[in-house]
Amino acid sequence: MTADTDTPPTAPPGSFRPADTAPPFAAALPWVGLVALLFFFNYGSRAMLAPLLLSIEADLGLDHAQATRLLFLMACGFTASLAASAFLLSRVTPRRMAAFSCVATGAVLMGMAAVRDHATARYMFVLMGLAAGLYFPAGMATLGTLARQRDWGKAVSIHELGPNLSFVAVPLLAEAGLRITDWRDVLLAVGVASMLTGIVFACVGRGGRTLAEPPSIRGFTGVLRSPLTWLFAWLLAVGVAGEYAVFSVLPLHLVDGMGLEVSTANGLLAASRVITPFAALAGGWVADRMGARRTIAACLALTGIALLAMAIPSAGVVMAGMTVQGAMTAFIFPAIFKELARCWPAGYQPTVLCIATPASSLVGTGAAPALLGLVGQTWGFGTGFALLGVLALATIIPLRLLPPEPGR
Repeated sequence: MTADTDTPPTAPPGSFRPADTAPPFAAALPWVGLVALLFFFNYGSRAMLAPLLLSIEADLGLDHAQATRLLFLMACGFTASLAASAFLLSRVTPRRMAAFSCVATGAVLMGMAAVRDHATARYMFVLMGLAAGLYFPAGMATLGTLARQRDWGKAVSIHELGPNLSFVAVPLLAEAGLRITDWRDVLLAVGVASMLTGIVFACVGRGGRTLAEPPSIRGFTGVLRSPLTWLFAWLLAVGVAGEYAVFSVLPLHLVDGMGLEVSTANGLLAASRVITPFAALAGGWVADRMGARRTIAACLALTGIALLAMAIPSAGVVMAGMTVQGAMTAFIFPAIFKELARCWPAGYQPTVLCIATPASSLVGTGAAPALLGLVGQTWGFGTGFALLGVLALATIIPLRLLPPEPGR
């Protein structure tokens, strides 16, 4: 690893790929794990608000529409912050920004614990999105300096454990917290933990000492015009839609469409997601061995088949489809980011992420749930899942835009 300096160098385009000078993966693993812990708190802090929303709603005297608009405001702040990260990372090192995001997210959660009215809650949710949105491009840029190019898939798979463990841990922690205290103390505790993690990383964390290429009209336009940018945005959108949109409407499908009890539906949904942390971990190793492009194609094919299976009115088939779909959603992300690292110089990767990630977020967390809801209300959720399955299968076609992998 290169020595740290007081004034970090700016990476010229194409000067290095992630990890040309990084240590072996075994030596980098503790530091990769520390970055993954940042991602756990970044994702978990936002995810924690969902299981607590009913308690927040009752305490502040909100209706369902007002409560869900709070999440929308957080998403708006998150998207704006992601878009600004390309400019900020040319001035602030990724390591510092990732640590600051974690500390700021914790501080906002602690502020939320003191909210007493709807108006203040709206400001706090916007601030939450702004603070959390700073992390992802900075975290990925930091990760890119910790692992060698051939180990990049494994590093991303460790990183992806953060959100996938959140799927399991956050509902359990929220439920346990509400049994012994109220939502305010739960947010306060998570906020303190997030701040402490950010401070520890700022003090002892490794990597992320290189500034991103300063955005210019020519460089930004070049990234915007590249078909690869929008291919990555679409691949991320497919992954986010499978992670967020499908997960969000599955309870409605199981209860309204298949006539299951609410407790049974929630149990099946939780059981189908237990495998996702293991899938995220395995995804990077498979991408390194089989090749990222082949891994992405295989995941899209299995995702499409699983979503089509979920349209069949059979509890057993739907459960099998849910399990495969959840696993493939976690499995595909390490391969996508490995391919992004291969196709773009490190100095341009934050710019690509700051364009692709907001676009994919709007599609995956905005358009996809709306589409599933509209189709579900008109023709049934099974039809919506089938439509997403067809889109996943069709996404295999533009993968030919990716440059050939060396030696394959």
